This record gives sequence, structure tokens and C-alpha cells, in this order.
Amino acid sequence: MMMSTKQKYLSAAVIAGLMVLTSVFIVNFSVNEPEDKIAEEKHVAKWTSFFWLCGDGNLADWNMMLCNLHYLEMVENSEDVNLIGILDRKEDGDTKLLKIEKGNSTEMPITLIDESWTDSELNLGDPEHLLKFLIWGADNYPAENYNIHLVNHGGGWRGMCWDESSNDHLSLPEIREVTEGMKEHVGKNVEILSTEGCLVGMLEFGYELRESVDYFIGGSTYGWGAEAEPDKDIWDAGNWQYDECWGRLVENPALSPEELSLVMIETFKPYGPWTAPPFIPKEGYSDVMAAYNLSNIENLSKSVDSMARELMDKVTGPGKAVRQANLINHVIGHPELPDCQYTEYFSAQMDWVGLSTYTNFDLYDFALQLSKPASGTLQNSHSDDVMQLVEDTVMAYRNVEADGGHPDAHGISIYIPYRSSEYNPAYEEIQFAQDTQWDEFIKAVHWT
Repeated sequence: MMMSTKQKYLSAAVIAGLMVLTSVFIVNFSVNEPEDKIAEEKHVAKWTSFFWLCGDGNLADWNMMLCNLHYLEMVENSEDVNLIGILDRKEDGDTKLLKIEKGNSTEMPITLIDESWTDSELNLGDPEHLLKFLIWGADNYPAENYNIHLVNHGGGWRGMCWDESSNDHLSLPEIREVTEGMKEHVGKNVEILSTEGCLVGMLEFGYELRESVDYFIGGSTYGWGAEAEPDKDIWDAGNWQYDECWGRLVENPALSPEELSLVMIETFKPYGPWTAPPFIPKEGYSDVMAAYNLSNIENLSKSVDSMARELMDKVTGPGKAVRQANLINHVIGHPELPDCQYTEYFSAQMDWVGLSTYTNFDLYDFALQLSKPASGTLQNSHSDDVMQLVEDTVMAYRNVEADGGHPDAHGISIYIPYRSSEYNPAYEEIQFAQDTQWDEFIKAVHWT
């Protein structure tokens, strides 16, 4: 049994009558010892989810972040599940630090995280700000498992969370640096990094996170965000059903990271078909969401690298013009053909701010097209390995097979510029491009 401070002093007084030197030592020891070490220890929850609600831009016009928060506030409170958020909207000085609770979240000053943040305005495209938030949260709301949930526009391998007033965003290498910093602080991988953002369900995204995150949740298609009119008490959820997803976690906090990842896919709600913005050439659903086990993604990437090396030899050697045309017209194909005759694709137009074209295609379906006799001399000896490893990596995915959906999607996409003008040199800054021959292959299709 631990002795109280009072008991220790009584003991010291008795011993002092017998041994003065010993009593001095014991008294000094008692003064320096904390009165109640156990009481100072913070409760360790099963889960802490961090919500990075980046609404500084046009998403604020639809009150998307407020709507997401509205549904999170329907979740019951639990000592075993912490929901912590940073919410930022369009106005200056409106960044909020929130302990998300049922009915009404508790707002805290962001200076708790950093004393210099006195203007209550954060750039949510700054990785340093995100990491400070995560470290503060891990220290004040410790848990056995951590989930980081990023919400904003997504740009595939370019990253996500555009803070428009700061003209900044989280690049993919910056997101990796954040998760690596969190790993260093807590001494283990982040269990789940989940995203509500367009087009980020990519091999490139998962590969970048493989050494600091266990499971990644991302969508290959354009997303459908929440909308709200708070003054009229109108709240329309988007693809993510926040109340149901995190409600299930509160009901069963013992969910493993794999199990919670699967819940995130099960509760995802497809929408469509839709044609907004109007320059999208094909009606489509915001329907492809997947959970990746990142322990398998290195092997998948090696197999894709082997596939790319074999392809590069064929599109640069004798007869390259014919093979390049065959790759573009028959393997990648065109959506006016029957579904089975072209590679499933998720974007082929200007991105959400009109900066550049962005093209990503289903990796499994691309390998499948390369395995068919119709691919001719482009048939690839690594296609079967790629398809099998996609199945090993993608634990679960949602897609819609109805008209306008993505029937041949398998949950993970890859960057393939359809034209030379669509190639973005910044692609070469990500780890997947640096560690494989994929960027050399896609450049060879157009320039060699």
C-alpha cells in the first residue's frame, strides 16, 4: 500500500529520535515526491480521432464543415473515444479548437496548442500546424489508437486541404512528414489516416504513408460533400455518414484498426449519377471508397514497377508508335466503348479550381486490360501479380455498377496522363515516382 505524505512524515519523526541523519534523508525524499502520481495520469482512451476540418474556401459556401460537425455532435459521449477537431472557415479569426461532444461541442482557445496563435486564424494547409495539433491532442487525449481524418478538396497525389486564404495546401510529402512526426512522438504508427477529399484513393498516396500509417481510407472518385442551411435547420450529409461511423465506434470502442477501417467503408454512402460541374465528360457516381492495408502496398508497388519497366521497353523500342497508339486507344481506351473494353477512369478534365487536367485510372482494371489478347504485343507478364496484390492491399471498397457508376473499379487508382499536356512534373517529387519507373513509363508514352 502506498503511504500518504502525512504517514511518511510521522515515520520520519519517529526515526528521527533514533537516527538523525537517516531522518533528514527521509524527510527530504518525501518533500520531492509527488503527492499522488496516479491522480496526475490522464485516462487512456481506446481511440482518439482528430478531425482537420479545412473549410477556408468555397466549401464554406455550402457549410460543409459545419454540417459534418453537426452529425458528429449526434454521437454519444464516451470516455473511451475522444473526438477532437480543428475547424476553420472563410472569415479571419474563425479557427476553432473543439472537443466534439453530443449536442454541443466544447470550444477551447487554440493558444492551448501554441501560445503564439493569438489571432485565432490558422493556415490548415500548413503541415507544422497540423502536427502541433496532433501532438497536443496525443498529450492531452492519449489513446491506444489514433485516427487522423482530413476533410477538404483533394487533388490525388498532389495532396489535399487547400486553405484558400493562405494559398496553401498539404502536399503528399508534407502529409507524410506529419504522420512521421506523429509516429516519432507517440512511438508507433498512426493506426488510420482517413480522408474526405476527391481522387486521393491512389497507390501513390498509400505508398507515401506506408512507413508511418497502418491503414489508409481514400476515394478514387470525386466526392459529394455535405451541405447545410443552419438558419433553416437543414442538414444534408455527404458521402461520409459521420454519426453512423463514429457512433459505431462509441458503441464498440474495442474495434481494432482493421475493424474501424471496414466500418468506414460500410457506412460510406454513394451518390449519383451527377454531372456537376458541367464540364465532366461522363456522368458518374461519387461511389468509390476503399480501405488499404498499407503493410502490403510495398509489394504491390514493386510489382507495378516491374509492369512499368516491361511496358517502357515496348513503347520505346521498335514499333513504338504502334504500341503507344494501342496503349492509348485500346488498353486505356475511351468511355464511349463498352465498359469491358477500356480502363475504368475517374477524372479526365480540369480539376476543381481549373488549374490543370488530372487523370487517374483504376490500377486493377489497367492490369486486366494488359492481360487480354486485345492488348496485342503490350500483354504484360506482371499483370496477374498486380491484380492479386491489389486484392491483397484493398481490404474493402464501395463502387456502383449501375449506369453512370464505376462498375470496373477495385478501390485503388494510379496516375496516367492521357495527353502529354496533362503531365505534371511535380509528380516526380513524391516517393512512388522516385522509387519506381512509373513516371519514366508515362513520360515515354508521349515523348519518346
